[in-house]
Amino acid sequence: MKKVIGIDLGGTSIKGVVMGEDGAYGEALRIPTEAYKGGEHVLASIMSLIGELLGTVGDQPVAGVGIGTPGFVDGDGTILGGAENLPGWKGVQIYAPITERYGLPVAAANDVTAVALAELKFGAGRGVKNIVCFALGTGVGGGIVIDGKLYAGSHGMAGELGHIVVETGGLQCACGQNGCLERYSSATGIVRLAIDYASSADVDTPFARLVRKNPAEITAKIVYEYVAQADSLAMKVHHTACEMLGRAAGIMMNALSPDRIVLGGGVMMAGDIITNTVKTYAARSAWPAIFERCEVVPAQMGEDAGVMGAGALALERF
Repeated sequence: MKKVIGIDLGGTSIKGVVMGEDGAYGEALRIPTEAYKGGEHVLASIMSLIGELLGTVGDQPVAGVGIGTPGFVDGDGTILGGAENLPGWKGVQIYAPITERYGLPVAAANDVTAVALAELKFGAGRGVKNIVCFALGTGVGGGIVIDGKLYAGSHGMAGELGHIVVETGGLQCACGQNGCLERYSSATGIVRLAIDYASSADVDTPFARLVRKNPAEITAKIVYEYVAQADSLAMKVHHTACEMLGRAAGIMMNALSPDRIVLGGGVMMAGDIITNTVKTYAARSAWPAIFERCEVVPAQMGEDAGVMGAGALALERF
């Protein structure tokens, strides 16, 4: 059975596994990223981890290495940017040094984009060929799989779903646009909505009083604790976030007609209430015949999604 190495690069740690074609893998190895030491140090750490993983396979052949990384990766393996938590990572060429040292081909993709491939192969996308994944975390990331293959676009930047404009003239986003999905449906966007809505003098609910008293302590998890209690302010935040996500999902349905829209990330810990509400709003933004043929489902992959997506990338390419 073909084996590959999957590497998940994070701001705190680098995780690696040796994975088979069926997605099975042994013990994951972790080392600290030490991002503050710069991009070349991070690359050296990745190469060191690959060496450790190769030492665990004995005589078994390894077909290649897959890497999920923050930011964007050009076709030649150069980091184009978009990884603010990894200073000095932009401009680093990651393919050639690894191939020169270990004689293995390398494929890399944005970490959230790689998660979409993991969902296709091993999670919520099994059994279909076309999925779009939204990852609702601190920001909103995404990934697109078409005909069973990860779609990276011309320069590895496809899948920036958090910057779909869902509200013309809406709230300003850090990217410079106004009305981006990330501004409403990410964990930070949900918190900002709660604080903005609670500032209105005519709002008086238990959640509103909590927000006004301790705005710095509010999290998306707390918002959804009050959604579970049907607090009217929390429900307003929930519906705004889901309406905007539903608009983005509808846009992607109309553009690509995927089999499934997969919703993942930490915000989805709130459960089916998000999935079901997004379905309602997506139906208003998608052509009915397309919406009827597209499922909206929660992600199934857990904390190993990143490293499994990286491994799946290597299996796809090599």
